[in-house]
Amino acid sequence: MKYLKILMLMGFLSSLFGCSQKNKKAEKESDITTLPITKPVENITATIDQKERRIKSEKICKSKGIPIYKNPNSLFVESEKNVVLRTKDQVVDRALALLYLGLKSEGLEKIHLDKMDKDFEISSKLTPTEKEYASAIHPTEQQNTNANWRYESLHVLLWSLGYIDTLVYPNQMCNVSDDVKIVYQLGPKKFREQSKLRSKKEILDQADLILRFDWACVNARVKQEEAPGGLNTSVVYERHYALNWLIKFMNLHWDNVTTDT
Repeated sequence: MKYLKILMLMGFLSSLFGCSQKNKKAEKESDITTLPITKPVENITATIDQKERRIKSEKICKSKGIPIYKNPNSLFVESEKNVVLRTKDQVVDRALALLYLGLKSEGLEKIHLDKMDKDFEISSKLTPTEKEYASAIHPTEQQNTNANWRYESLHVLLWSLGYIDTLVYPNQMCNVSDDVKIVYQLGPKKFREQSKLRSKKEILDQADLILRFDWACVNARVKQEEAPGGLNTSVVYERHYALNWLIKFMNLHWDNVTTDT
C-alpha cells in the first residue's frame, strides 16, 4: 500500500514537471546577471594535487572549446590536505531540504508538502531564507524560480552521495523526475543509510572543473557573448554553488555560499 501511494505521488509530480519545470528554470537567466563577476586575483603557490587537478580540468575545457584561465598562479580550489568535506548526514539533510523546496516551487499541494515535512523532518533542515519561503502562502515568482533552480544543486548532492554515477557535461538541465524518484522510492531511513559520500578527490575534481566552467561563463557574460561550449550558465552556477558548499569554501552557511571566479 505504501509503495502504491508513492507511485501515485510520483505520477502527480510527473504531471507537474511536465508542465512547469522548464518554464520556471528559464527565468533564472536574467537573474544571473546580478551575481558578482569575480574576486581579486590571487597569487597561489599550488600544491601537486592542485596542479594535477587543474591540468585535468583544462584538458576537458579544451576538448569542449572552452577558454582557459591564463594566470598560472590563480584560480584553484583548495588542496586535499586543507579541505574538510561536509559530513554525510549534513549532505543528506541538505538534499532533502532542496527536494522539498523544489516540490513547493512546482506547486505541490500543501497536504503532500506537510506529509513530506513530517516523514523526512524537513523543517529542522531548512535555512532561515528557506523557512521564509516554505511558510509563504503566496511566494513571489522570483522565490519560486530560485527554489526551482535548486534542483540542479540537489542533483550534485545526489551524485556526491553515490546515487548518480556521473555529473554529465552541464549544457542541459537534470532530469528532475528521476532525482525525485531516488529519494521517494527509498524513503527517509534507507535514503540516509544507503548514502555513501564520495571521496575528497572525486568531489574536488568536480569543484575544480566547475570553477573553470563558471569562469568561462562569467568571462563570456562580461564580454556580452554567449556561454562557450554550449554551457548552460544557470546549471553551471547551481553546480558551482553546491560543490563550494560541499568543500566548505570559506566555511560559509548555505544561504551565504559564493561562487567566486
